[in-house]
Amino acid sequence: MARPPTVSEETDLLLRVAQRDEAAFAALYDRLAPLLFGLVLRILRSKVEAEDVLQEAFWQIWEHAPSYRPDLGTPFCWTVTLARHKAIDRLRSNHRHRDRMAEAQAEAAPELVDDPLGPSLLASAEVRQAVRLAVGGLPLNQRRPIELAFFDGLTQQEIADGLGLPLGTVKARIRRGLLKLQIPLNPMRAHG
Repeated sequence: MARPPTVSEETDLLLRVAQRDEAAFAALYDRLAPLLFGLVLRILRSKVEAEDVLQEAFWQIWEHAPSYRPDLGTPFCWTVTLARHKAIDRLRSNHRHRDRMAEAQAEAAPELVDDPLGPSLLASAEVRQAVRLAVGGLPLNQRRPIELAFFDGLTQQEIADGLGLPLGTVKARIRRGLLKLQIPLNPMRAHG
C-alpha cells in the first residue's frame, strides 16, 4: 500500500499549482479527485452531474490556487469547500434544492450516514469501515452539521436556521469536525 500523502506534501503541490505547474496539478488531482467526486456525488445524486461539477471544481482550483493561503487551512479543507460550493450551486440551478432541503429538515433524529462518501470511492470494506468510524466518532454537534452540509447540500445559513443555532457556531462546528476527520481519513486518500 502506498504511503498516505501528508498535509505538507499537499500544501507543496497546491503552491506549485499556483505557479502553474501542470505536473503538480495532475498529482493533486490524482490524490483528491476520488474523495471530491464522492462528496459531490453524495450531494447531487447524479453521476453525470457530479462528473461535470468535479471538472468545474478542478478548473476553479487551478484558477484560484494563487489565492490559497496555507495559514487559513489545509489543501484538503480548501478543495473540499470549493467542490462543495460548486455542487450546491448546481443544486440550486437545477431547482432541486428545495426538495433536498425539505428532506433534510424532515429527518427528526440525526443518524450516521451509512456510506458518506459514495460507493464509487469506497470500494473496499476497510475504507468503508474507516469512514464509518471517523464520522461516527465525531461528536453529534459536529457530525450533524457536516452531514447536512456535505451530504445534503445545505448552506451553512440553512443549517443554522434548521438547527436553531447561530451561523458562527455552525461554521465552527463544521471546521472542527473536518479537522478531526482529516486525521483518520488521511490514509484513505491514498486509495484513490
